[in-house]
Amino acid sequence: MTENKTATYVKLPVVIKPPYDWLYNNKPVYDFCDNQMFVDFITLGACRTLSNAVVREIAPRSRVLQMGATFGSQIEDTAYKIGNYGTYKVIDTNSRQIKRCENKYMYLFPQLSFEKADATRYKSDEKYDAVICYNLLHELPPISKTRAVNNALNLIKTRGKVIFIEYNDPGKWNPLRYFLKMFNRLYQPFAEKIWERDIATYAENRSRFFWRKTLYYKGMYQKVVAIKKALPE
Repeated sequence: MTENKTATYVKLPVVIKPPYDWLYNNKPVYDFCDNQMFVDFITLGACRTLSNAVVREIAPRSRVLQMGATFGSQIEDTAYKIGNYGTYKVIDTNSRQIKRCENKYMYLFPQLSFEKADATRYKSDEKYDAVICYNLLHELPPISKTRAVNNALNLIKTRGKVIFIEYNDPGKWNPLRYFLKMFNRLYQPFAEKIWERDIATYAENRSRFFWRKTLYYKGMYQKVVAIKKALPE
């Protein structure tokens, strides 16, 4: 006699949404977030300081690439510094964010362009004076962090620089650390990984660059600049 058994199957979701789908693919949400007052609030007032920290690293008439579109005024601050005689390209994997930025800036900055592209794979025949990664790495899983950092480093010319703006481990003494932990666990699953190691450690050829790190807002944010060394003759 054969015993009939009914198999029990666990139904898996057909599509697993990426962690930032709620933000970047939801027009009412990203339209609301693209407001300088909101950006000031969510960064505890640090956004203007961080944007100025980027601008200070860039020379007028530079050829600049930015990996990842941003909210608020950071892109226009950078575009003003580059000026009409430079070039400024912003890439992003999300076509909705590209369209949002095009609608926002299309008539303001002739030197500014947007392209849908992946920061971990983007290639260019020409090298850039500067590459900006503004709050990009904390949104990427670990392997993509490594690829994005190394791709950015490969895209700059000799004496060019990559400018990283990111969260930083604020230290156990900082009470905001625990609020950020809670927020990250809810909304930014890859963010705390950026606390655990220096950005320079993601670079495969770290010694080919000069590295400089500056902390802001009691250690909550960091600017890391990698400058490509000239090869010995």
